Amino acid sequence: MVVRKAKAYELDVIYSIGFDSWNDGLSYEEYLVDCRESEKYKSGTWYVLVSNERLCSSLIVYQHMFGLEDGCYGIGSVATDNDLRGQGYATHLVDGVRSELFSKHNAKAIFLHSDIDHGFYRRLGFETISGSDCMLLSSDDFDFDGSIPDYF
Repeated sequence: MVVRKAKAYELDVIYSIGFDSWNDGLSYEEYLVDCRESEKYKSGTWYVLVSNERLCSSLIVYQHMFGLEDGCYGIGSVATDNDLRGQGYATHLVDGVRSELFSKHNAKAIFLHSDIDHGFYRRLGFETISGSDCMLLSSDDFDFDGSIPDYF
């Protein structure tokens, strides 16, 4: 399994992974157009987990926007291909991105939006921010002031 930045030609596959969760009643074609035109999706960096040449999971990382302070990152749109869910792919992807952000990018904190059971992300070290769907994983020297990034 490999965790890496997504390639431009993979974006439609990435968007399709989230269709069942985030289509908001749109047809598949309308949903793809909406994703392609999304300024939010264009402003982040997409990461993927690839296994046996198959794109299994994806997520987006934000930095220097949405109220994220220097050294802080936001993760969103974590998704795994429907027929691969429950097999550890998202765990491997989030772990890989987390490791890269803390070791190579000197992250102080990673915020994450969770519209699923927070227990999944708690097992990966994230803590729930009371009263929100936002979760946080931070280094020991990060002083959280309660401000939640506004991409949630």
